Amino acid sequence: MGSYTKLQKAIKDLWDIDDELIQRLYSNCDEEVIRKGELFVRAGKVPRHMGFNLEGLFRLYYVDEDGNDFTKGFSETGRFLISYSAIVQKRPSFFNIEALQTSRILKFDFEAFEKMMQEDIRWYPFAYRLVQSVYIMKESRERSFLLDDATKRYQEFKENYASVEDQIKLYHVASFLGITPEALSRIRNKKN
Repeated sequence: MGSYTKLQKAIKDLWDIDDELIQRLYSNCDEEVIRKGELFVRAGKVPRHMGFNLEGLFRLYYVDEDGNDFTKGFSETGRFLISYSAIVQKRPSFFNIEALQTSRILKFDFEAFEKMMQEDIRWYPFAYRLVQSVYIMKESRERSFLLDDATKRYQEFKENYASVEDQIKLYHVASFLGITPEALSRIRNKKN
């Protein structure tokens, strides 16, 4: 599947928008390779671009004052890459978006995307659905942290990230679950 087709599918999965609008967005995109370990978004810097993950895997994570990192989430092929509040508020991002493997993305300027939305209101339902999907995911994760034990959170991780689970280091999984790598090992051993 080509890069345009992947972008088109991801957009249409959220809202059935006209192909001419998708083509216009696509024509303003640059295809870029992000090498393993490189950052698409760097904490402390104001992001200007959104991305669409054509092929690869990314980790979104925070770093505290002591240098410890905390995994916020993962972005698989077919997902959008964005530090939403930072890009909208034009302020530094609180978190990093790092390629866990060499990945291909479509990168587009957020201000140009905002301008396209202002010029053509047919973009608004898509943008609304995109924000909705992020909010729903965030709410689900908060609920899980407040109400579920680590074993249940690990089961949900396995369900949500089944296609890439074996590509993610266990200490990143543990960080995502809010537990130590040793606790994750115990949970995994009980399951086997």
